[in-house]
Amino acid sequence: MKRLLLILTVLFLPPAWAQEATPAAAPITPQERKELLDRAQSLKSEAGRIKAEAERQRKEADASCWKKTLVSACLEDARRASIDSNAEARRKETEARRLEREVRQRDQATKRARQAEEAPKIRAAREKQAAEAQAQAAENREKRELEEEKREKDARKASARAQMQERERQQKLEEQKRKEERAERKAQAWLKKDQQRAEARARQEEQRRQAEQKQ
Repeated sequence: MKRLLLILTVLFLPPAWAQEATPAAAPITPQERKELLDRAQSLKSEAGRIKAEAERQRKEADASCWKKTLVSACLEDARRASIDSNAEARRKETEARRLEREVRQRDQATKRARQAEEAPKIRAAREKQAAEAQAQAAENREKRELEEEKREKDARKASARAQMQERERQQKLEEQKRKEERAERKAQAWLKKDQQRAEARARQEEQRRQAEQKQ
């Protein structure tokens, strides 16, 4: 019984290395990862085999010990052998879990190392993207300003052209008006001359008629 308690105490006490500060896990290569996981799987398989063999031997001992003279001693030996075998199996399982835990920790270390390695590249890519976005924004802004300037220039040209066309139209209207006024004045002058000639002929006719009456 004391031996069993001693074995259980040894199994469940944390190892000395676990009480110390755990060093930072190192990154793991694919080959190392495979080897550690294969080793862990091998240990678990071996532990399973040991347990199964211990169970088989315990059952055989339980059956055969009753045929011997010292039954109690035989059963005790079988029990101790089973305990030893199971302890060995648990040690292998513990080592397998430790290896799997190491793989997980080193996977995380590998991930952190990769992130640390890629961080400058990611930062540079983001800075480049931001610079390109700023350059594109500046280009778009300049393009909009040029387009706005062109629209304003075209609008000024169109306004100047419209004003010129309006002045030309007004000038033509004024010229037409002056022509009509000149034509009107000329017509009035001709009409006045015709009237004067008619009046002169009438006076002459009246004078001639009066002269005839005196004769």
